[in-house]
Amino acid sequence: MKRQNQLILVFFCLFLWACRSQFILDKSSDGVKFSNPKDVGILENVEIAEASGLVASHYNQNLFWTHNDSGDLPRVFLISSNGKGKLDFILKGLVNRDWEDMGNWVDPQGQSWIYLADIGDNNGQYSSYFIYRFKEPRFEEAILGNRVITEIQKIEFKLPDEPKDMESLLIDQRTGELFVLSKREKQKILYEIPSKNWNQIVEAKKHFKLRFSIPTTTLNLIEKLYYLTGAAVASSNEEVLVRNYFQVFYWQKNFYESIPDALQRKPIVVPSKFEPQGEALAFAKYQNGFYTVSETSQKMTPVHFYFIEKLRNNHQLGKTK
Repeated sequence: MKRQNQLILVFFCLFLWACRSQFILDKSSDGVKFSNPKDVGILENVEIAEASGLVASHYNQNLFWTHNDSGDLPRVFLISSNGKGKLDFILKGLVNRDWEDMGNWVDPQGQSWIYLADIGDNNGQYSSYFIYRFKEPRFEEAILGNRVITEIQKIEFKLPDEPKDMESLLIDQRTGELFVLSKREKQKILYEIPSKNWNQIVEAKKHFKLRFSIPTTTLNLIEKLYYLTGAAVASSNEEVLVRNYFQVFYWQKNFYESIPDALQRKPIVVPSKFEPQGEALAFAKYQNGFYTVSETSQKMTPVHFYFIEKLRNNHQLGKTK
């Protein structure tokens, strides 16, 4: 009977999500609207068993970086925008304790950096967490060369309150400032990580409790759907995405506006695909939409890559790059 009740709750959640998906197609933010999700391919590399982070490559056109969740080798993968490709890179000296998200930032000198957030903490047991970064490899150099990355910078940070599970990393594309979001609380929390203190131990700054993705019930199964599982900032620094297990939240922002200021405003909910254990998402390089991918891989249901295109000019599709 308990199993039957759980199935009923799951079906009810899916029904609510489907109804909401139809409604939100008419929502807009300053004229911006999004298409329904398009299935653009299946992840070809079977080694990507739990895709937890995703980010568009700056140097390698139409390619994306991704990584597995906890327990995998310390490696990242390079895949195409339709899920193809099997190239991986080992990060020498690191341990994948619980890698949960990744990001990209191009510094004032034009150097592109890939960031990894080792911030997961399912049991709330860790005293500190880690942000890693390394210079982004170029595909044409890596295809024939050594794919072991040895020059890696690290920030170890502690939270000012108590240990928390986190899965979302946000990088201000103008300043390089780093932010993480807690995952499980009824009102999730925004923290800022001092971003200039590489290879040091720092304390995060607690900003405020977030006013979105708040469950309206105490039913455990429903509450879990509101856990925050991934985030992204567009390279233009003018758009932000945050996702939970059944919604994607979207903000437009001014180039100079800080991420905390943007997240204090009410977001819109944009179309997305209900994925099993959906966690990773990333903007397309040219901000013409965003991609999502599920963390869960099963033989009968392989992992699909979805693209949600940004619509312009009275629902006319913009050029896909």
